[in-house]
Amino acid sequence: MTTPVILCIDDESILLEALKCQLKDYFAGKYRIETVESAEEALEVIEELQEDKVELPVVICDQIMPGMKGDELLIEIHAIMPATLKILLTGQADVEAIGNAVNKSNLYHYIAKPWEPTNFNLTIKGAIEHYYQEQKLVQFYADLEKKVAERTQELRKKNEFLNMAVHDLKNPITAIQGFSEILQCDCKDIDDDEVIEIAGKILTSSQQMFNLVKNILEVNAIELGKINLSFSKQDVLPIVQGLVKNYTTIAKAKNIQLQLNYADDKCYTKVDTNSIYRILDNLISNAIKYSLPNKRILINFDNNHDKVRFKIQDEGPGLSDADQQKLFGQFTRLTPQPTGGEHSTGLGLFIVKQLVEAMQGKVWCESILGHGASFIVEFPRVD
Repeated sequence: MTTPVILCIDDESILLEALKCQLKDYFAGKYRIETVESAEEALEVIEELQEDKVELPVVICDQIMPGMKGDELLIEIHAIMPATLKILLTGQADVEAIGNAVNKSNLYHYIAKPWEPTNFNLTIKGAIEHYYQEQKLVQFYADLEKKVAERTQELRKKNEFLNMAVHDLKNPITAIQGFSEILQCDCKDIDDDEVIEIAGKILTSSQQMFNLVKNILEVNAIELGKINLSFSKQDVLPIVQGLVKNYTTIAKAKNIQLQLNYADDKCYTKVDTNSIYRILDNLISNAIKYSLPNKRILINFDNNHDKVRFKIQDEGPGLSDADQQKLFGQFTRLTPQPTGGEHSTGLGLFIVKQLVEAMQGKVWCESILGHGASFIVEFPRVD
């Protein structure tokens, strides 16, 4: 860390040496004491400090100097480094100069010559403490402003999502109402096959609504810190095999081949059973949704030294760098769309990431636009 500087400006070298010695003794190496004999030299030193990003908490400047007077120099310094505190040394009470410095350079204090060492040291110490308090306040307000901006952005995204969610709920509700009216009004004229078909459409619409509501409730639980997990040692291979079996029919509808590869018959990790199922279900489902027909999805499952790793690799459209940046974000919609008209809530990957990290795991995506995407999940292995 670069040592902060106290800059002393006086055209009398004897006084400068006295200032330097006194400040060095009092601050015991905590600050570098720089001395210059003219305004020109002072401005050059300040420019160098700025370039090197060295803090300058305090400038001590004599008033009576050839060329530029002390108050005029402090005004120039203030324009360059407004946070730096300025102290004016004067051999006589020059009210006009002091007033000028107070009004235009935010003068912290003036000290009459000859100065009393103890009071002088306490004044400089007070100036430095005030400087760092101000810096803390500046940083506090900068952080607060950033948090407010981030929260505002979150609320904007949340409102946008809620608008989309209402729209997504409206469509299946409309469908359910329409199909129900058909059954109610025309039941005598509808044969059994049509009734089964309409009932299937009502079921599909209600499932869409249920999934969206379930995801919203799950996100709300995550935000409130109310994820309830029950950890136990699990052989996760049967879970993966069961999911692949369940999704084979859905994948075949798009002529997509699901291929499961694994090296070991048993892979143990300590996880919450419902959550690991939810994670892998979401990732496999997404791979099918976003893959084009006549493609293949590889699901690789193995022990990677001290990790259990799942890799779901699709041959979909892939993801741009911009989409990858917001991939696991809350209330975000990505550019790629499901390729078979499937429904997507836009919350699944956010939930996946939260659940994975709650179980001390890692999840990430590797993708090149136009060349598919791979989602990798890792959990600590247990014997």
